Amino acid sequence: MMDESHFENTRARVFKYSFFTVLIAITCIGLWQKEAILGYFSFREYGESRIVIYAESGTKVSIVESGNNLRELGFVGRDGKFTIVEKGAIKSLRINLNHPHYFSEDRFFDLVKKGDVTVFESAMVPLLGILSVRTFPSGATVLIDGKDAGLSPIKKLNLRDGKQFLIDVRLAGYISQYRDAVIEGGKTTELVFSMVTSEATISLETDMSDFDYSKLRLFMGGESYALDGQLLRNVKPGKHTIAVVAHDGLKLEKVINIKPGQTLHLQLPDWFVED
Repeated sequence: MMDESHFENTRARVFKYSFFTVLIAITCIGLWQKEAILGYFSFREYGESRIVIYAESGTKVSIVESGNNLRELGFVGRDGKFTIVEKGAIKSLRINLNHPHYFSEDRFFDLVKKGDVTVFESAMVPLLGILSVRTFPSGATVLIDGKDAGLSPIKKLNLRDGKQFLIDVRLAGYISQYRDAVIEGGKTTELVFSMVTSEATISLETDMSDFDYSKLRLFMGGESYALDGQLLRNVKPGKHTIAVVAHDGLKLEKVINIKPGQTLHLQLPDWFVED
């Protein structure tokens, strides 16, 4: 016959090992979640009530008191949670949440019973802003992050707070300009561009206050150009050879390198302008 005591001993060992395995598992879980477990039994035992707030990290939590005065409690942590704990029940409490990038939010709690936990999950609705772009003169092509947004002036609505854009404005005959824009929720971010002509100007100058510039002829690249008083307007940027010829045939030559929008002042020597 088979000895039944052998099976009894085996079952006892299995039970013993299983018991210790479960005990070790419970101990590990208890150590891992110690704070949560102690906190749960603590507020249940001592009759505490809690409001757990879930919101964006950095949100300021305040209590709205009489006269709409705010009493700051603290800020939502990195885990997106803030807990209000009170001994006994919580009665007639208004909580305000405020974050610079989201609409402010209020929630009224009429009663949170002793030992209960209530959750306040914020909607966190983002603040929206407006982007306005103007140019002088108007009619410039506006590019937002490289995409054509139309001709200035323009307005873009319902843009998320903190959004960044690269604004590029272009107008024929003028130097293209670009600028960064950062949207502020609830506000209008306005960019104003004073366009600078891409054409340059040459100004002929002399110390003689009564000098008659109409007696001069100006050549550039071998071609004759008409002066507007003492100015030659709408000069293309770049390197040029210019020649100024007086009424008596006296000639002054100079190589210039003129930049977009620049007014180049060319001083005429006394020997050239004197009769």
